[in-house]
Amino acid sequence: MKRVLLIRLDKIGDLICTMCVDQVSFLKDWDQQWVIAKGLGFVPDHADPHRKYIELAKEDSKESLQKLRAFLKEYKPDLAVSFQAPWWVSYALWAEGVPVRAGVRSQWHSFLFLNKGLRQRRSLAVKHEAEYNLDVLKHALNNTSSDPAPVLKLQAPTNPELLAKHHLSAGGYVVVHPGMAGSALNWPIANYVEFIKQVRTHTQVVLTGTAADEKWLTDIKATFKGDTNVLCLQGLLKASELFTVLKNAKAVVVPSTGVAHMAASLGATVLGIYPHVRVQKPVRWAARGPHVHIFEAPTLNPDGSHCDGTHCEEFHCMEKITVEQLLHTLSSL
Repeated sequence: MKRVLLIRLDKIGDLICTMCVDQVSFLKDWDQQWVIAKGLGFVPDHADPHRKYIELAKEDSKESLQKLRAFLKEYKPDLAVSFQAPWWVSYALWAEGVPVRAGVRSQWHSFLFLNKGLRQRRSLAVKHEAEYNLDVLKHALNNTSSDPAPVLKLQAPTNPELLAKHHLSAGGYVVVHPGMAGSALNWPIANYVEFIKQVRTHTQVVLTGTAADEKWLTDIKATFKGDTNVLCLQGLLKASELFTVLKNAKAVVVPSTGVAHMAASLGATVLGIYPHVRVQKPVRWAARGPHVHIFEAPTLNPDGSHCDGTHCEEFHCMEKITVEQLLHTLSSL
């Protein structure tokens, strides 16, 4: 059986938009291994089917390079596909003599160490990130099929004890996850606050996030401090527990961040909030799953011009996605 090494050393959303491509029919006879960023093992661990993987720390290039080279000596892949990785990954593939070294041809090391590179202009955002990744895989294997990119399926642990601990009932609460890493425009905090005010009158609201999301959660937590119908679980959930909370929610309200992709892949109902800036648009970054609703900022600026992503500080297009739009969708679920 031929062996393929699939590499994506990036964030959660990027990984979910990449890991799905290994489900294509033309890889069914290949043994597959993934190389992912340290700390993201919970994604392949909860994937259906389970993926084999190793984790590497991007910030520790010396130790990670040694670990990767040792793994390559043992695994001996026939093909390696680098969807996103630093220079030392490309170097390791070359140094260990991987026969076919495929990937995105953009940075200097991709020209020097890869022998099956593909030039892409992802900044044009004419297709989804998953489709761009599938194109790289097809190029690596000289495949010309028109198969679309599959959707990654994640499974949440059955954990009734966790729900009971926080007095949650399946389908009886709405998750609001306002935090993000800042790679896209977010909905204004005032809109999140107003949305929660409207929802908490008839449905419990659960706030999720990590310490890194504090700037998005500070005002929201202060507004609803002491409100028994707004539960804050920031920093209290392990990844597997977050999966359970997302899966059992009536809906998950979230901007363009990894949690949107996680929730969608779990099959949860997602109300995703996206900007119209070209490189951030949902056409490229939308969460993909069976129950995803996308809310995109309008394209028309107040001065009558069409959004080109250059007036974000002037026009604040994200506030034009109204609370009423999300409430209407939520009421129809």
